Amino acid sequence: MTVRNADKWDILAPTFDSFEIPKAGKDDCLTLIKNLKLITQDSSVMDIGCGAGRYAIAFSQICRSVLGTDLSPQMIDYAKKRAACMNRSNISFICEDWDTVTIKERHYQKQFDFVFAHMTPAIYNTETLMKMQACSKKSCMLVRHIYMEPPLLIAAKQKLHLRNQSFSDSYSADKLFSDLWKQGKRPQITYFDQKRNTQRPIDVELTLLFEEIEKLTPLTPEIKEQLTHLTSAYTKDGMVHQTYQVPIFAMYWNVQ
Repeated sequence: MTVRNADKWDILAPTFDSFEIPKAGKDDCLTLIKNLKLITQDSSVMDIGCGAGRYAIAFSQICRSVLGTDLSPQMIDYAKKRAACMNRSNISFICEDWDTVTIKERHYQKQFDFVFAHMTPAIYNTETLMKMQACSKKSCMLVRHIYMEPPLLIAAKQKLHLRNQSFSDSYSADKLFSDLWKQGKRPQITYFDQKRNTQRPIDVELTLLFEEIEKLTPLTPEIKEQLTHLTSAYTKDGMVHQTYQVPIFAMYWNVQ
C-alpha cells in the first residue's frame, strides 16, 4: 500500500460514511454470518479494511468486542464518530496499513474468534491472506466482488472501444481457494448479488474513472475530455448518481 492509496480512500470516506449499518435479514453478508453462527455474544471480532465502520459497528451489536483497522485516517475518523454517536463502547478503531503491520508486535496472533474482510484491497496476495488467518483462533470470512462495472465505466469502455477488455484480478477466488487448500483448510463459498446506489461528487468520480481507464489504455488529454463529457450525463447538482448490481462471493473457513 502507498500514501496515494490512503489519499484515495480518504477522498471516498464521506461516501462510505453515508452507507447504512447492515442488519441481519436485510444484508446478505450479515445474515450469512448469523446463520452460520460465526459470531456469538462472547465473540471477539477483527474487521480488516473496515472503512467507515459499518460492519464493525453491526458486529459490535451482537458480540463482546470488535477491532476495526483501515489505512485511511479519514475512514477511521468517520468510524470512530459513528460508533460514538451510537454509544458503542465495545468497539475500537486503529489506522494502520495491513501491508506493513506486524501482527506479533500488535499482539494480534490468534486473538480473535472471527476475522472479517469485506471488499477491501488489503487482502491481495498469499502473504496478506495468511496474516489475516493468523489473527483468528476460530474462523475467517473474506467477501469480494466477482467483477464490478458501474454503468459509467461500461459506457466509458464502449465509447473508447474498450468493451472487450477486462480488468485482471491478480488475486481471484480460485487463487484464494488454492492458497487456503494448500494450508489444509477447506473453505466454503456462497454467492449473492449486492445492490449499489452511489452518489459522489463529479471530481471524485472522475478521479476513479480515470484510474480505471488508465489500466486499459493511455490516458491522453483527449480521452480525459471525452470521459468528462460522458460523466456529465450521470451528474445532477454536482453529484454522479449510479445504481447497479454487483455479484459477490463470501469465502469462509475454520482455522483450527
